[in-house]
Amino acid sequence: MEFEPVAFMEVLKSGVLQDIHPALASFCKMNAQRFSFDDIFSVEKRRILWEDILKLIRECSDPSFNQLSLSSLLILSRDKIIAESVEEDCIEFLLRCAGLGEVSAQGEINYDVVLAALKCLSNLTFNSPIVQVYISKCHCTASIIRRLKEVSDPNIPHLVKFFDLKLLFLITAKCPEIVNRVKNEEQAIEVLTRALSETTGARQSPAASSAYFLTVEQIDLASEILKVLFNIMVKNEESIPENQHIEILGLLHDLLLFGAPDEKKLDDIRSHSINLLMIIPSILYDILTPPLVGAQDKPQFEGKNMEILVVMSDFLYRRLVVSRTDIALSAVGVKNLMENVSPILTVLSRGCLAQRSMRKFLRNKILPPLTDEVMQRPEMGDTSRNLLCALLTTPITQVRDLAADFLFILCKEKVARFVKYVGYGNAAGLLANRGLMLGGRGKMGHYSSDSEDSDTEEYKLIKDQINPIIGCYEEPRPDPMENMSEEQKEYEAVKLVEKIDQLTRSGVIQPCRVGPDGRPVPVDHVLQLQEELARMHAPLQDDSDEDSD
Repeated sequence: MEFEPVAFMEVLKSGVLQDIHPALASFCKMNAQRFSFDDIFSVEKRRILWEDILKLIRECSDPSFNQLSLSSLLILSRDKIIAESVEEDCIEFLLRCAGLGEVSAQGEINYDVVLAALKCLSNLTFNSPIVQVYISKCHCTASIIRRLKEVSDPNIPHLVKFFDLKLLFLITAKCPEIVNRVKNEEQAIEVLTRALSETTGARQSPAASSAYFLTVEQIDLASEILKVLFNIMVKNEESIPENQHIEILGLLHDLLLFGAPDEKKLDDIRSHSINLLMIIPSILYDILTPPLVGAQDKPQFEGKNMEILVVMSDFLYRRLVVSRTDIALSAVGVKNLMENVSPILTVLSRGCLAQRSMRKFLRNKILPPLTDEVMQRPEMGDTSRNLLCALLTTPITQVRDLAADFLFILCKEKVARFVKYVGYGNAAGLLANRGLMLGGRGKMGHYSSDSEDSDTEEYKLIKDQINPIIGCYEEPRPDPMENMSEEQKEYEAVKLVEKIDQLTRSGVIQPCRVGPDGRPVPVDHVLQLQEELARMHAPLQDDSDEDSD
């Protein structure tokens, strides 16, 4: 049965509730998945329709009719043109319907009406900067936070709690000017932290465990809470007291260890937890690896429980696998790669710089002593090291730099060790950016001194046959100039110089040498490259290869 827009609007104008109710029900059913209305209503008719339905809600006191009318407005609120034409009094009315207005209805609450109004407000806030201005002027966030204090109340439906948080997330994301008020006057961080604990059970048992599974509803609520906390904390990093950071870190520790019904939900809760970890001072990350107490079956290192690092490194690995299979660099692919990989790389890099035990444990897990894997290029294979090395040449510079930084930190910022694990070709970008192409060491962190050589016997056997440029074993090749006379060799060398000079003059290539600051410097003539040859190889031969931790 086709929807008849003209007949529908005539029924609404008639004012006969017995006819309007089934007409609204039909409208909702037939347009539930519609997001564009150009083919059934003109812009002007959409505005008239919005006003007619809104008038019906104002004049009718029947909750079931109002819930149906609000569901109709919800469908229309997906239209950006409608959202941008909404008046302030309409927003105030919807807030009252959602129980968030300054004057909320007394008596029994109809949560179907509340939920429909919340969904409508979420759409309008997302779609319209005008609505965002209206929202920022009112104090609906205080009402949302007040209701979140009752998050454990079983009488409040899950979806009402979820859309309370969804609306609060949209407001804190779209109206940054009110974030300070939400944090200071409404004490949102304290309320949200308590709600997170009550919702998930985090920090309410002696020890978190992956044997404890969160439900889908718990994960959905916790994810929205974490998103709102991120919005508030990222704009107030300097003013949040240490005790709040410590409390949130404890909650994140447990959330990262908890299980979930399926892998997607598990990734959701861990992703949002790691996003929030990015803005917590890394000096406090030792809370994530507490002293080991009677749990001998847990991953451990230097007397600390390293279970959380196993979880995060496995999470990184899964994200790296996804990034390799989703290799197409479409706009969506680039966005997904940045969102999936950047946060976890940032957290692990910050943790390794701040916490020595974290770096040493992850170094052993991600960059163990090399054995027969040096028979193939560092970027080829399925290990975390291989997948990270593959990112060192991605055109997505943010991800490339984060992957390079992480590997460099695991290598204690030693150029020789970094080149050993990733190959000079893969390492060149980071070394050029930091002025380390002549070797040496970075200055981001403070590391213990090396004491011994940890090369494996397998590595030592073929060490001299490893090509440092590609970072793997290379079969000996016959010398192409073996049977050439000196005149022939000189002739071939001159031809090569001429071709390089031709490419340089045409702008196809730009030959460089390594300058005194360790960064590439363009040469005036290709013959200058010969003068630099010995010095360019020096860091690969002379830098210490001690590799104890």
